[in-house]
Amino acid sequence: MANAQFPQVRFRGKLRPSQQDAVEIARKSLDAGERQLYVVAPPGSGKTVLGLYLWAECVKRPALVLSPNSAIQMQWAARTDLFDRTPPGGELASTDPKTPGLLTSLTYQSVTLPRRGDDGLDDDAMDLWRTRLIEKDAARDPEEARVWIRDLKKHNRDYYDQRLSAYRKEVRDEAALRGETLDMLHRSSLATLDRLKAQEIGLLILDECHHLVGHWGRVLADAAAMFNDPVILGLTATPPDADNKSPQDFERYSTFFGPIDYDVPVPAVVKDGFLAPYQDLAYFVRPSEAELRYVANADDLLHEIVTLASAPREGESPAIEPLAAAEPAKPAKPIADEEAPPIQLLDLSDLQVIGSAEAAYAEEPDPEVTTSVDPVAEPAAEVAVIPDAPRVPPLPTWLFNCLAEKKHAAQKFGNWSAFERRDPEFAAAARVYLQMRELALPPDVPPAEWDPTAEAPEMAILVPVLDRYVRHALRRSPNEQDHKLGRDIIARLRMLGVQITETGSQACASPVGRVLAYSREKARAVIPILHAEMKTLGDSIRAIVVADYEKTAAVMPETADLLDEEAGGAVAAFRTLLQDEQTDRLQPILVTGSSVLIDDDLQPQFDHVAHAWLQKEGFQVELDYGEEEGFCVIRGQGADWSPRVYIEMITQLFQQGVTRCLVGTRGLLGEGWDANKINVLVDLTTVTTSMSVRQLRGRSFRLDPAVPEKVANNWDVVCIAPEFSKGLDDYARFRKKHDNIFGVTDDGEIEKGVGHVHAALTDLRPELLEDSVQLLNGDMLMRAGLRTTARDHWKIGQPYHGEPRKTLEVRLERDEREQGGFPPFAAKGEVWRDDSLAMSVGTAILSALAETKQISPAARPQVKSRAGGYVRMFLEDASEEESELFAVALREALGPLHRPRYVIPRKLRFSRPTFWSKLLPQFLGQYLEQQNDEMVMLHAVPSVLAKKKEIAEIYEKYWNQYVSPGQAMFALRGAGEDLRIDAEKKGLTPRGSYHEKEVFS
Repeated sequence: MANAQFPQVRFRGKLRPSQQDAVEIARKSLDAGERQLYVVAPPGSGKTVLGLYLWAECVKRPALVLSPNSAIQMQWAARTDLFDRTPPGGELASTDPKTPGLLTSLTYQSVTLPRRGDDGLDDDAMDLWRTRLIEKDAARDPEEARVWIRDLKKHNRDYYDQRLSAYRKEVRDEAALRGETLDMLHRSSLATLDRLKAQEIGLLILDECHHLVGHWGRVLADAAAMFNDPVILGLTATPPDADNKSPQDFERYSTFFGPIDYDVPVPAVVKDGFLAPYQDLAYFVRPSEAELRYVANADDLLHEIVTLASAPREGESPAIEPLAAAEPAKPAKPIADEEAPPIQLLDLSDLQVIGSAEAAYAEEPDPEVTTSVDPVAEPAAEVAVIPDAPRVPPLPTWLFNCLAEKKHAAQKFGNWSAFERRDPEFAAAARVYLQMRELALPPDVPPAEWDPTAEAPEMAILVPVLDRYVRHALRRSPNEQDHKLGRDIIARLRMLGVQITETGSQACASPVGRVLAYSREKARAVIPILHAEMKTLGDSIRAIVVADYEKTAAVMPETADLLDEEAGGAVAAFRTLLQDEQTDRLQPILVTGSSVLIDDDLQPQFDHVAHAWLQKEGFQVELDYGEEEGFCVIRGQGADWSPRVYIEMITQLFQQGVTRCLVGTRGLLGEGWDANKINVLVDLTTVTTSMSVRQLRGRSFRLDPAVPEKVANNWDVVCIAPEFSKGLDDYARFRKKHDNIFGVTDDGEIEKGVGHVHAALTDLRPELLEDSVQLLNGDMLMRAGLRTTARDHWKIGQPYHGEPRKTLEVRLERDEREQGGFPPFAAKGEVWRDDSLAMSVGTAILSALAETKQISPAARPQVKSRAGGYVRMFLEDASEEESELFAVALREALGPLHRPRYVIPRKLRFSRPTFWSKLLPQFLGQYLEQQNDEMVMLHAVPSVLAKKKEIAEIYEKYWNQYVSPGQAMFALRGAGEDLRIDAEKKGLTPRGSYHEKEVFS
């Protein structure tokens, strides 16, 4: 691969561990003949040095680097000073497109500049314009269209130029999609590409390559072919999402770069010491009283939909009997110890809540579309009406019939397995819907079984059944009343954020979702957050508060009484800060692409430092201050005044501490904006796409040389009303934000997903909300002050291990009957705690697994406590498979009973006073008390240890050693079954919250 004439270029420094890993993977790929390398790495992780190292030490051929702006372009050239050339010669890098070098660093614009206004392009654009006018009935024929355009040019030149530019772009885009991009380039870009071709480019480095889903990517996909098959190296911190992208463009991007070869996780760079440690925190608010009434009305709407769909037809009686009245099931045949397949529990988390994570921000395309597609051909419209045609049965009857007949749309299936495979979501939701209403299932349909501790939101069950009911029944019916019912259901679901289309259901903008996303209570939550941060950081605090927009340009009519143009925006947050005495002392500044607002107390100091900075930088600007209530509006006079200038100026004032709190929009304070002093980020945005979330969070990770112990706190504010069906929409957005975010937990583990913020936060819903959100908020505000602890949790300097470990997090509901009891074989003072009980049960499981040779004897159990009463247990020195086996077994042992093969009792020892013990002092009388061992809980023997009686007896041995005396009993018949049934009636079976998770260290 190396060019014989390429000089020897050597890196003088030392690669970071994550860079070494990336180089090793790249070498293997190159040695295997691959020509695509795709590396994802966070800001500050050293992507520039990595790219230069691969150029100098691996590919060893002339390279072209392309970047989105001139600052990054110059950075690539500057970093070549870390490399030595042998024999010594000229500069290693060139930034001049007319004189390429060994490494040529240019901007994307320099090689993708499109043609503008030449005769050929304008002729094509005019043809397209005339065609569109005719298509829209604005002109009858090409001649009338030509006159229309000529008249527009004469009387409204600005609009004419704007439309002509748009049609030029459309012509270029269509040509690009046909693979004719080079024909659409400006002469200067073509000349640059020709010179680079003569340079025999062997490596094409594309920095911030997520920008290449569009025009730049179309051009470069064709231009790369000019360079005789160079190695393609894509570098980015934020891989693009397919949402809102042209399918052709996204497919081209994916093909051009191939799959990601190496994704440098943020924790690895933090532990290496090249990014600042951080902790993710959340503050929960309830909607205001007026907002809550609105959300409650939406709940009524959902129940109205179900009532409408389930109402018996006139003159008809219910076709399904209640479950209690159903014919009793035949007794099962006796089961031998070696039989009984394991029970497969339905995972309710598989039922996604369509419409709960839509983007509430109406000013941009919805990036959160979730579509459930049904390949069965759907009618384009409702079936023609036939007078007096029979009605579709009510929803419960229709569901029962679908399950009984194994019928899906127009298809019938011969058995349940085939039917379930055809549409598993509907098969699950239909059964759960009927069973939760205690209605019978068809005799040959297996009941759905699910973990009773897992609570699926009502919408997750209703949307699949209502969607199929409308599309497969009501729309196909020849009865006009069924059509009307279908339209009514569709209209009401749309209010709840669900759109039923011809082929499935998808999320749409929901007024309820918008009310929660932009609740006024969220802006008010910034106050207690910053109070807690100021208490810890004092004058060193540097906070940014980020919203979607300054003010909204579109207020939804349905929410106009609740949300005005400032609701949820940066201006509302800025006003809130000024109204609080403590946060007002931060001298907040609001900065957006069109406005600069400053605290009125800050005006004299701001005027002085701003003029000094403008003069130093050579900008000719005069500042004018418009006074409003509590703040001033900055207006700059002069040609130099622009967002680029005032953002740079205000960033410097923020770095210096003139202001200690910036409020802005994510478009301005996202990608490309840096201020390494940031130590508090408050995220009020609704973005959930991985790319946008990574860009925003990356602002706070930068190291601050002046504060080597820097720790950043990243806050989300979430509005919830969990008692309502739509009350967790904002939580769903918050959960989706964290789906691809790694963070350190309060017990020192690294976890991806919402659980790293707090153990009570799960994929379905937050726990611990029955009493008050104050429990969670109290934990979060306390952790905000524990920055040193958070830094210690990161274990900076220790290597990062990217192999996941399976763990179990539990929060046990301990029965009051356990109070006063002690483990039968322990000293009297050693009562069970959740962590000690989990450790004892885990030790018994591990010992039995080791003796049965299902796990290595070197594995060691570990238990850690988390906030909210949760404990986490996992194995050290175990393989990934062993960790998963242990976590599943532990959950079965500590979790609810699901028809286990074997059960085993857990007993406690209770002391009862006797006649003689009462007569003596307590320190003597305790020896005369009566000791009784009583069963307080019946636990399942893990299925992996319950396959045979002999294996269950091994587990029994270790249970007796570490947990409690007790016999493992076969629970599917006889005395063991009676014991299980009696324990379930008395509430002597385990309950709690259980989360199986993967963690890293």
